[in-house]
Amino acid sequence: MNARDWCASGHHEQRIIEALQKVAEPTPARVRKTLNGLGYIDERIHGLKQDGKTTRFYLDLRENGGQLCEVGLAAGEVSDVTKCVVPASGPFAVKTEEQP
Repeated sequence: MNARDWCASGHHEQRIIEALQKVAEPTPARVRKTLNGLGYIDERIHGLKQDGKTTRFYLDLRENGGQLCEVGLAAGEVSDVTKCVVPASGPFAVKTEEQP
């Protein structure tokens, strides 16, 4: 991850967490609407999946050769977002620990 991505990740994380903490029932539709309200377009939002009372998602934030993505957990007041890295080009695909 380059220095620009590293710096940008903190900004994205903070604003997304603050917005998601206000979502009392974080369904995929509400999480998408919240992210859209922050300016993230649908094409950058991936893997919205409800897991009980929480919703998990990924954001593709690659631009200008960067590799930044964010993985999020929308869970009301305990929402969390952390940076992740993906290849700079090609389709968006995040490897998880389960994937080879």
